[in-house]
Amino acid sequence: MTTFFIPEAALDAQKKATHPKTNVWVSANAGSGKTHVLSERVIRLLLNGTPPARILCLTYTNAAASVMQSRIFRTLSSWNELNDEQLQTVLSQLENKPTNAQKLAYARKLFARALETPGGLKIQTIHAFCEALLHQFPLESNIAGHFELLDDTNRTQLLHQARCQLLAHSHIQSALKELFKTISESTFDQLLHEAAQKQHELSDFLPFILSKSGEQQLRAFFNLTPNETHSQILKEIQQTASLSSYTFKYFQTYSNKKATDIIAKFSQLATVSDEEDIIDVVSSIYFTTDGIPRNFSCLLSKKLNETSSFIQKEIEEKQNKVSVLLDKYQGIKLVTLNMAAFQICATYLKIYADLKKANGLLDFDDLIERTLYLLQRKGASQWVQYKLDRGIDHILIDEAQDTNPEQWQIIQLLAQEFFADYSQHTNIRTIFAVGDEKQSIYSFQGAEPENFAKNGRMFQKQAQRINQKFEKIQLNYSFRSTADILKGVDLVFETPENYKGLSADNVKTVHEPVRINSPGEVILWDTISKETNELPDDWHSTVDHLDTPEIRLANKIAVTIADWLHSGEMLPAKGRLLRASDIMVLVRKRHDQFVPALSRALKLHNVPVAGADRLQLTSHISVRDLMALAQFVLQPQDDLSLACVLKSPLFAFSEDALYHLAAKRIGSLWKSLRTHASSHTSYKDAFENLSKYRTFVDKIPVFEFYSHILNNDKGRQKILARLGSEANEILDAFMDYTLTIQQTGLPGLQAFLEILNANKPEIKRELDQNHEEVRIMTVHAAKGLESAIVFLVDPGSAIWDSHYIPHFFTFPLNGRQALIWRPNAQFKKPFEKALSHLKERAEEEYKRLLYVGMTRAEDRLIVCGYSNQKENSNTWLKLVKKALQPHSVTIKGPTEDIAAWRYSITSSSTLTNKEILDEDKQTLPPLPAFFHHKMHSEPGLPKPLRPSIAGPSIDINAESFSNQTHYSVSPVLGEKNTNKIFTIEYGNLVHRLLQYLPECPLQKRFDYAQRYLSIKASHWPELQRKKALHQVCELLENPHLKSLFSAHSRAEVSLMGTLKIHGKEQIISGQIDRLCVTQDSVLFADFKTGIPPENEITIPQNYLLQMALYRKLLQTIYPDKNIDAFLIYCREAKIFTLTPEKLDTCLNEFV
Repeated sequence: MTTFFIPEAALDAQKKATHPKTNVWVSANAGSGKTHVLSERVIRLLLNGTPPARILCLTYTNAAASVMQSRIFRTLSSWNELNDEQLQTVLSQLENKPTNAQKLAYARKLFARALETPGGLKIQTIHAFCEALLHQFPLESNIAGHFELLDDTNRTQLLHQARCQLLAHSHIQSALKELFKTISESTFDQLLHEAAQKQHELSDFLPFILSKSGEQQLRAFFNLTPNETHSQILKEIQQTASLSSYTFKYFQTYSNKKATDIIAKFSQLATVSDEEDIIDVVSSIYFTTDGIPRNFSCLLSKKLNETSSFIQKEIEEKQNKVSVLLDKYQGIKLVTLNMAAFQICATYLKIYADLKKANGLLDFDDLIERTLYLLQRKGASQWVQYKLDRGIDHILIDEAQDTNPEQWQIIQLLAQEFFADYSQHTNIRTIFAVGDEKQSIYSFQGAEPENFAKNGRMFQKQAQRINQKFEKIQLNYSFRSTADILKGVDLVFETPENYKGLSADNVKTVHEPVRINSPGEVILWDTISKETNELPDDWHSTVDHLDTPEIRLANKIAVTIADWLHSGEMLPAKGRLLRASDIMVLVRKRHDQFVPALSRALKLHNVPVAGADRLQLTSHISVRDLMALAQFVLQPQDDLSLACVLKSPLFAFSEDALYHLAAKRIGSLWKSLRTHASSHTSYKDAFENLSKYRTFVDKIPVFEFYSHILNNDKGRQKILARLGSEANEILDAFMDYTLTIQQTGLPGLQAFLEILNANKPEIKRELDQNHEEVRIMTVHAAKGLESAIVFLVDPGSAIWDSHYIPHFFTFPLNGRQALIWRPNAQFKKPFEKALSHLKERAEEEYKRLLYVGMTRAEDRLIVCGYSNQKENSNTWLKLVKKALQPHSVTIKGPTEDIAAWRYSITSSSTLTNKEILDEDKQTLPPLPAFFHHKMHSEPGLPKPLRPSIAGPSIDINAESFSNQTHYSVSPVLGEKNTNKIFTIEYGNLVHRLLQYLPECPLQKRFDYAQRYLSIKASHWPELQRKKALHQVCELLENPHLKSLFSAHSRAEVSLMGTLKIHGKEQIISGQIDRLCVTQDSVLFADFKTGIPPENEITIPQNYLLQMALYRKLLQTIYPDKNIDAFLIYCREAKIFTLTPEKLDTCLNEFV
């Protein structure tokens, strides 16, 4: 294991950052110990005498708050276990000054003080803080005092309810009609979704825009005069675009062949009357499909003389006028659509707000908005500030780069008293923030990385104004990653085009590794691209079998990980073997084929995998089965749902059983099941259970309905038996969801199904590194996590995806910020600048995502990727490859068809799997003598002989027993006047019953056997089924075989050993049908399916030899026990007890 020393510079920076009397703004690299610094600052504040209740520490997630609180409590509690000398050393190092006895006594009490503080240490997310504050001041916040917080599920449900009420509103029908002339239903849903996201921004803006002057100002924004109308502009466009008959004649005369379509369009323009047709024809005449003005000089003949050059000039003049008119047309369309959209949004948000108010609910956005209202409200804010002023002395902000502008406003309002001249506090009150702009990846939540530096400058000015200390500290030393990985990161972000937008200063990254000598490496795998010939040669093959690039990469990653784990790959830096929990696979998006493909591939290679960090509940097969059950009990005529239920683990019908029910049915499948219920036990059980479930629908709530199925009827047990333990978490989440909907939604199974289908809830799973599993997650989810080995997977997709472009854009309008709605991609020109800005910001965040992904790795980083479409420039893999390939060496890839490179700057980054872990051993014993000589080859293993095919004439000297022509043939195949297929099937089924029935309770064996035969032998005559049942029961109840079929016996026991045959050692390998080992003896039996011999003398010789070989091997294993052999013929339940003398005689003849 590699040890390292922490440089003094790193320790000094941390001590400055944790000083309890200094305002500090920390900009920290990934892995530089941000959580450690934050925790240590809290401890130093406590040690400096600050009451625990007067410290407010704001974290980004609840998990981060929990980790930090655990660290603080662990440190404080450990001080009580130290003696005075040890504690004095710890405190002196922490505070960088000598410690007296009084401070030691005070330090020992801190753990109890922190625990006993009412409400505990305030280490929480900003939303949790706002929730607590609003509960403290509900009257001043104008909210219900008993309000509850909306979770994602209930919020989705409430928004769906608001949508239904919106569509029923009479006064917005004209607005809806106007919108649906232009947009689709999905765009309408997106409008409502964004309106809910921007509810508080819109709530401020909508009253203004829907006022009398609002529309006029919106028209002015699009350069429209009050007199310009929609019909007037449309008419003007058609007139302006048309050519005079004289000009049109000359254009026809002097144009070339390329102008044929344009001439036709000019002719069409005179006759079209539909609005859309007019705009389409005019646009196609004067502009290309990309919206670029058409070059008419290319359409005119070179023979055009100077006197006729007016044609081109006139057309180009018209082109300029048409361009202006089309902009006006789009403007007036946007005004009309925006006013309709604003009217709809206002109604929708009012309905949503009313629903929340009626139910005493707030969502997460409300927490921020109401807190801002409370802190800014005239009259009440002073009272709130007075109460808070007495309650908070120090504010600490974690992951400050992800704080959005509204949250920064709250922090500014909370801290404004810290720097007020008139503050009555004599003690120093501080603000502390730690963040990393390079890791700001939550723009979709409103985070703006530049706000971190901007707020730092603002607080610095406030602190300096009252002569308080303010430090800006840079933590460059990284404790997490090796020097190889950090240098690789610096090389990637060394060029201006790559580090642009990474931070406010736009400078290249600088990382100082603490783990200087720890071996590490960055591995690059070349992109796996789509193969040109993807179709299978065999037309019978399904398309699903095709190995797409993501599936091929998933398989290669799975094989690589499996090889590491199964071959004992070392982690040199940690001095131990690699574990599954040391590996993390990071992806950009979770909703593509790669994540399930990798999870499946890892399972196929027996690699434990945690699966994706998020999972859609309704996509899991177990939930779909439970939904199908509900659909059937609600509508018994639903044949498809019933078939799904019968095939599910709940009833486990085979294909044959379902086919028997469905193929020739008259009426519904349910009617067929009812008809067949009396003929088969499985049909009867299914019919009775389903009938019972149908009666439950109107009697018990949804949760109890599913609880009865999963628990009382052992549905969970059946599902887990087929789908594995991972289904347990899904079923728990499903039951939690049923309880939530039951408590908050409409009653009844039908309402539950509709809500479930509409909401499609997601499970957010916490992937614990303590579990021995490979973790697969997005880069966003991995923020704050680390792993020894990281696979960073580049999907090769475009950086900028127009699918995720918002529809609301912010523009300045008459001194205020206005939200303008862009209905669809047709409306380009007014939004070109805004779209360009969004694209630029997206590209910058894409590079920050790359930074976060690369810096999760501790020892080894593997950057790989796939591409399903045309190559995109500047994707993750290309950026890394361009920077590192010139400094890398070519290595063997995961397969021959994939090139690979390795970047490393340490002397050695790998250890052999045989390396001794104990580094204290400096001397090794001398090598054995045989190490210096060539070893003799081991003799080849003899080919195994199977007793079941052994015969007296077999030649053991032959190359392979499988090639023998004298092996024994089953007497069944030699029988005459018999149906050989039926005989074999009969024997197999009876054999299987004898194998499994002894494991069943004695009183249920008959029922189980009857049910098994009714399913597997449903095509047999009834007489044959009864005969088989009788023979099986007769054998099981035979008193001589009681021990052989007891609970202590075993079925299908593999047996292997060596015997001397013809003077040579021969491996014997076989399988005994039934074995029981008692205190004094060993009983074994072999089942035969042929016609039984009349007596022991006529037993086939090869059967006797088989039993003799088994007996001989068992004698070797159990030399002190009697070996009793039984040959049992299933067809007539005939039993032969083979004496030791007879078997020994048979074996002696053979050997």
